[in-house]
Amino acid sequence: MPAFNLILKPAQIEIILKPNAIFTQAYEVTNNSSGTLLLSTSVSPWIPADNTGTVTYFDDPNPSLKFSLSNADLKLGQDFLLNPGQKKQLVFKINNPSTEESDHYLTFFITQKPLNSALGGHQNLAKIGSHLLVSTSSKSTLTSNLRISKFSLNPIIKDIFTPLKINGEIFNNGNHYSHIDGQITIYKNGQTYWQQNLFPYTTTSQNSRLIHCLNFQDEVIPCQLKIPLWPGSYQGTITLNGNVSKYEYSFQFFIFPYSIIISISLLFLLLFFLLKPKQSISSRR
Repeated sequence: MPAFNLILKPAQIEIILKPNAIFTQAYEVTNNSSGTLLLSTSVSPWIPADNTGTVTYFDDPNPSLKFSLSNADLKLGQDFLLNPGQKKQLVFKINNPSTEESDHYLTFFITQKPLNSALGGHQNLAKIGSHLLVSTSSKSTLTSNLRISKFSLNPIIKDIFTPLKINGEIFNNGNHYSHIDGQITIYKNGQTYWQQNLFPYTTTSQNSRLIHCLNFQDEVIPCQLKIPLWPGSYQGTITLNGNVSKYEYSFQFFIFPYSIIISISLLFLLLFFLLKPKQSISSRR
């Protein structure tokens, strides 16, 4: 059995599909395996499973969108062979016959099947997919409506030598998916002390994503202030840049030098107990 090594491009499609409109997307699938693969195409709808980006697939017996392949030699769901190193273009078509204003979250799958499936084998071996985020709307531009739904600063006791982590969730209260675009800014004495861009997660309608930050390599990282932190009062703002308006969430916190004070107190106590016997012997003389 040849190893499954496929490349499917593009990895994700995001579109606004107007009523009675047809969208066509050319996919390119490449077989990097050492042997010939028997493949098939399909489309599966999904919903977000949690706030981390995990999805749950389900059966949709009556989809409002219609899917097909425009290839002359291939229909959606039909098996085809792909030789080692061979590329094939799959022309995927979405038809929107309704006037419904909603979102559709789907995955276009390429599934490997056993080469002997024609002889009775029906087990799927592996699959690769491309997400499709489809907003059906008569509008050309959709309004972003993201808000902070949960927020916390950890730890509760904020010390100068304890890293401060910013946690929370961003909720999409709109009718369509939206991308997070914003920053976290920390101020001290009216000056910018720390600033970090938010990771641009895609947030589906009526769902949340956890707050993470973006580093200079465009990688996801925790939103965390590094130590040491100067004692004093801090103010913070989380800004979400919408395509129509800007949303801001403000917070504040205080950094106290607990560790230094505790260390000095322990040192004085230690010196006190060490010197106390000497003072007692000296007084008897």
